[in-house]
Amino acid sequence: MVLYTVEEVLRLKGRRMPVITSFTLRMSRPQETGCFIVRPVYLAVGVILALLLFPTKIAYASIGIVAVGDPVAAYVGEKFGRRHIRPSKTLEGSIAGLVLSFLLASIIVDPVAAFAGAAGAMLMELLDIPDDNLTMPIAAGALILLVTGLLT
Repeated sequence: MVLYTVEEVLRLKGRRMPVITSFTLRMSRPQETGCFIVRPVYLAVGVILALLLFPTKIAYASIGIVAVGDPVAAYVGEKFGRRHIRPSKTLEGSIAGLVLSFLLASIIVDPVAAFAGAAGAMLMELLDIPDDNLTMPIAAGALILLVTGLLT
């Protein structure tokens, strides 16, 4: 997070760190490029909170869900999305994010818990409150923990 913050300050002053700056700009929204791009900070905080709040397997599953579900949903929605749920969210993207994040999480935790976590994360992705990078791993982890507790 410190390296990213330094990169953003330098970028805003007109200096670029070759790999980080180009990756940040490629992954950001056009309206974000003129100011400090905060979404990666939200993601880092969400990952750290997941690691602190949940048992290891659940934390890893919830991090995997956000690492796979969010970018897959964005990519599929942008390239193949036809049915808009919200202006920038499509049914096709949400389903792709749900399926792939479920498949990844089900390798780590019980499939029922994995589905609950993936579904909760995709709901956060649709709501975008306050930022899906922060809320997705927390919602996924909480739901996985709840369902895991109910299954045992």
